[in-house]
Amino acid sequence: MTNCRCKRVFIFGAGFSKPAGMPLATELLPLLTEEIELDEMRQWLEWLCERLAWLSGSDRLTGSVSQNIEQVFHHGHFDIELNRLRQHLSRVGRHDGPGTPSNTAESIESWLTYLEEALCDVIVATENQADLGPITRWADSVNTGDTVMTFNYDTLVERALSGVGKTWNHGTDLEGDDGIAVCKLHGSIDWIVSHRSNTLSKLKLDLLFDKENANRSNQTTGHVEEDYLLWRCKSREQLQRWIEDRDLQLVPNDATPSTVGIAGLGAYKQLHRIPGLGRVWTSGMRALHDADVAVVVGFSMSDFDAMAQMMFAEIAKTRRQENRPLSVIVIDPYVNGETENRFRRVFRHVDFVKTHHENVDWNRY
Repeated sequence: MTNCRCKRVFIFGAGFSKPAGMPLATELLPLLTEEIELDEMRQWLEWLCERLAWLSGSDRLTGSVSQNIEQVFHHGHFDIELNRLRQHLSRVGRHDGPGTPSNTAESIESWLTYLEEALCDVIVATENQADLGPITRWADSVNTGDTVMTFNYDTLVERALSGVGKTWNHGTDLEGDDGIAVCKLHGSIDWIVSHRSNTLSKLKLDLLFDKENANRSNQTTGHVEEDYLLWRCKSREQLQRWIEDRDLQLVPNDATPSTVGIAGLGAYKQLHRIPGLGRVWTSGMRALHDADVAVVVGFSMSDFDAMAQMMFAEIAKTRRQENRPLSVIVIDPYVNGETENRFRRVFRHVDFVKTHHENVDWNRY
């Protein structure tokens, strides 16, 4: 496929941002633990990672350097549940001392929250040092009719597109949206989820989502999509201040703290907690349904992306029934038989290009 002016959907995972200096899921754990000085948390992580190493068949039972952070979160929740079960056997109440299984479960929950919070700082700090060169190579080739679906929290795609003078939007169907849709399926580090009563409009942020509801009252409903708005930082300076000061914000009595608009870590991400993300997914899947070709880079279709697998499979199945099967190209120098099987299970017919994307001639795809 050469000099294609067809409709393309680019599907990006962490491997797309890796050449720019962003860490992979297998590199995040030590970076996150460096941000948190808690010996008890480190001891639990070592014990968890020893068991994960055993499950993987590894003879090296110590050390957590190469553990996938998604796997740590996924199995960490089972540790929480296990301690809750052990409380059934305890001869004391749940909170009768710090050593009860119930308190241990609550500690693990807190540690996972701390690690997610540390993720925000690590992403922004790494982004500040990122080399946009490999991402800009791709951005130079993108056309207005193209769509990006990315699972990354970083803003490298948006920065690269802006750097080459191309207009983009976040697929939230705002009036006046123009250019290339960058659908961030798991959220973004520069997004802010904030209660309606918070006055973020004074900060001159971009409003990305405000759900229409003809029956809305002034009462808080407890429903994220009704009570909260989704904002985006307009500049790097705003983003830096937001991440650095997010724990110091002043919250009105009738509101709640604003949060970073990322879905977190682990296999089950509660995407509904980011208002407007339903529109983002709908925009991305609509583009995939209409696309001439899907180009996948740095996304391995792992079991931690089960929801994406289900949604992609639905599109592939529909298109096959419509007698217009989707053409899929996976660019990945490390693809193996297991990865190929995962992609073919979802899309059926897939071509694999085993090279680094920074060496790809994007005009061919």
